[in-house]
Amino acid sequence: MGKTSKSVSPQAIKIINLYIKLANRLGFHPTRSDLINQGVSLDTIRWYFGNFSTLKEIVTKNYSKSLTSVIDPDFFKSEKLAAIKKDIQTHKRFVITTAVTGCSVDKEFYKSIKNYCNKNKAKLLILLSSDPGSKINVAIDPVIKNEHIVFSDVSLNSNFFISTIKLTAKQIDPVTSLARIGQRSGSFVYASPKQRLLTAPTSNEKMPHVLMTTGAITKPEYLPRKYMNARTSYIAHHDHVVGAVIVEIENDDIYHYRQIQSNSKGEFVDLGICYSEKTATKMNPEAFVLGDSHVTETDESAEKAWEEVFDYTGCKDVILHDMFSGVSINHHEEHNKINRARLAMENKLSLMDELKAVGRFIDKWTDKARKVIIVDSNHHDFLSKHYLQKGKYIEDPQNHYLGCLLAAAMLEGKNPLQYAMEKIVKIKNPQKVLWLKRDQDYKIAGIELGCHGDKGSNGSRGSLRAMENAYGNSVSGHAHTPMILRGAWQVGTSSHLKLDYNQGPSSWLHTSCLVYKNGSRQLINSIRGHWKVK
Repeated sequence: MGKTSKSVSPQAIKIINLYIKLANRLGFHPTRSDLINQGVSLDTIRWYFGNFSTLKEIVTKNYSKSLTSVIDPDFFKSEKLAAIKKDIQTHKRFVITTAVTGCSVDKEFYKSIKNYCNKNKAKLLILLSSDPGSKINVAIDPVIKNEHIVFSDVSLNSNFFISTIKLTAKQIDPVTSLARIGQRSGSFVYASPKQRLLTAPTSNEKMPHVLMTTGAITKPEYLPRKYMNARTSYIAHHDHVVGAVIVEIENDDIYHYRQIQSNSKGEFVDLGICYSEKTATKMNPEAFVLGDSHVTETDESAEKAWEEVFDYTGCKDVILHDMFSGVSINHHEEHNKINRARLAMENKLSLMDELKAVGRFIDKWTDKARKVIIVDSNHHDFLSKHYLQKGKYIEDPQNHYLGCLLAAAMLEGKNPLQYAMEKIVKIKNPQKVLWLKRDQDYKIAGIELGCHGDKGSNGSRGSLRAMENAYGNSVSGHAHTPMILRGAWQVGTSSHLKLDYNQGPSSWLHTSCLVYKNGSRQLINSIRGHWKVK
């Protein structure tokens, strides 16, 4: 029998329709085994089409418009991949996100991203992740079929890479066991519907490497097909972030990244601009949480960068951690005679001089900000708990009198650091400064911003996991290392990246955090004073 007559027979059409249905479910052309598993024998295929290749050719040539979810097989050809990589190299700004197979695209968020890309000359790159519990549909949404889907590893510069290592959409911590890869090779972005950030320590001669996941362009549609899948589906839905990572390539060495999250309307904010399908409108950040300040040990390039970010975004308030460093009275160094002698030679043992420097720092920010919020921190304890409460000032001739004044204020129930700023240094705008007490909540859009991060639950040491367990959504400091663990975010430092007490491999970075009224957040890094591509 001729192939033409057989190909238009009802049974042949039935096989073709099954082929198309299966292809759209899988996201790619099925194999002979796939059809056999659906009850179509090899003999049947040969009878109506001659062979399987002819069937595939007929479908591809005559029914291409019906293959709505099928990825173009040319994507996988080396010349096609080379063309995509070449196109990527022509861009400096990227929006990188993840599509979970079998899940529908958040169309409003997708349209907002396209608007952003058009206005900012950015390239949308989509990674793929799958839900192993879903066997109904592993294809991608046809809405994004023609976008740049990344199937092979790509380098954006010598230090930043897109990895296509397979991570499941339901993996609770998507960067588990990947730190050693980052430590050796550079910074990586991976496919996951969660937003996670891990900073891997490296030699102090290098910048730390970051491992991050993107968030998703698809909706959280996880299917609990089995009893235990119901639990993992619930957790996956809870941790799912409709969002992406914006990556900017400054040169072959320096890159910048910022997280974005979508609201219910598909809108997102980047650097004080809210993007929707058609508009880009101003949305000033409510607060800028600075990496730990450590006045007198502050890195000048980072300090200048934070001022630029604050002005550029039109930020309202600033939140300070470890503002007072306590170099002049550091109890950790009281028995280090050589270092104390060095500090004396550098005129750094005067508590009054250090407090005046803190005052100038506060004045600078009260001139800029609507409000300055000072988080009670462990370095502030250097003054209250270790210097005053333990009577160290009694045997400190250089700072004895000032210590007596502050001890008297503390005896009266006053915060000695606040008292010093308001009554001794006399800062210009004390009414614009909010001094938080230990364990005092300070929230914006449900995000806890009033906890430094050094204290854990029930007297234990602090950690990002402890912050997540206690507060859910939070932004804390203390560790000098930027991190994201689901809703718990952690800023870095504003100090010099190399101090006496962080010898060895380091994960310290100059990182601060913008917080918006809609609850979205962005980590901002200062790399040698640069924080975005100009």
